[in-house]
Amino acid sequence: MRLEQLAYLVAVQESKSISLAAERAHISQPALSSALSKLEDELGVVLLTRTNSGAHLTEIAELIILKAKEVLNIIDDIKSIAQGNSVELNGNISAAADPGVNITIMPDILTTFKRNHPKVNTLLKVGESNNILQDVRTGKANFGIILDTEEFCQSKDINCKKLFSDKFVIITGANSKINLESIPLKQALDLPILLYNTEYITNCGVSSLLRKFGEINVSYRVDNLEMMEKILSQGESIAFVPQFMADEFLKANKIKKILIKDADLEVSVILIWSNRHHLSLAEKEFIRAIKKTCSQRTAL
Repeated sequence: MRLEQLAYLVAVQESKSISLAAERAHISQPALSSALSKLEDELGVVLLTRTNSGAHLTEIAELIILKAKEVLNIIDDIKSIAQGNSVELNGNISAAADPGVNITIMPDILTTFKRNHPKVNTLLKVGESNNILQDVRTGKANFGIILDTEEFCQSKDINCKKLFSDKFVIITGANSKINLESIPLKQALDLPILLYNTEYITNCGVSSLLRKFGEINVSYRVDNLEMMEKILSQGESIAFVPQFMADEFLKANKIKKILIKDADLEVSVILIWSNRHHLSLAEKEFIRAIKKTCSQRTAL
């Protein structure tokens, strides 16, 4: 039994596809299939059932994968101890981040991480929190940084780490007719609302939260922060965003912030990854960089 055989088996589980697992492992599909067939022969069990609809992991394979992940994690720890700070990481990282996190936190993380680990390639997708949650579930993203939404609270098989807490505020155009520093939530819900959403759906994390307090007047749904800023700057609509995101918008002097007078809409920013995904050394180091940056932020 070789370690790469265990890694291939874990990759099939995470990718839910032999071809995708082979692509991520940077080997041909026949080579990966051959490696798993040899593992089946050695163990004397069937790991994959092959049908017209594709290959499916057997029940015994799922049990073996649990132990395989433990083994691979131990190997990573041994490599980390042996190589210390001299380890030269490589590989690819697929991550996804909420737009507020993307424009405030991720630039420093990405540039610092790339400077320290130039051989690691990072692909970052920006999306609405519920959409990112779905990407992590399906393996499109290895991990994500999202707002703690209602849909996340109902999710299973997802690991999470709280990064920091914040609260929702309202943003609108600097020349908006709303000349108040704070307004009641009920009054705000009656105003035209802009939602950031990256899919053709009517529900998202923010709208789910707001609907707990009554009907909402949604006038726009956009998937682009530049468009969001342009629409809001007209002063005819509002958006509910975390305060750290609002403070970033305020720098352009086109947007102003309004507090919610009678409700404390708390929100947590969390790091999530599937418990079906085996984190590589590069991903573990990237997560450490995220945690470090966020801890420094909360200390300010």
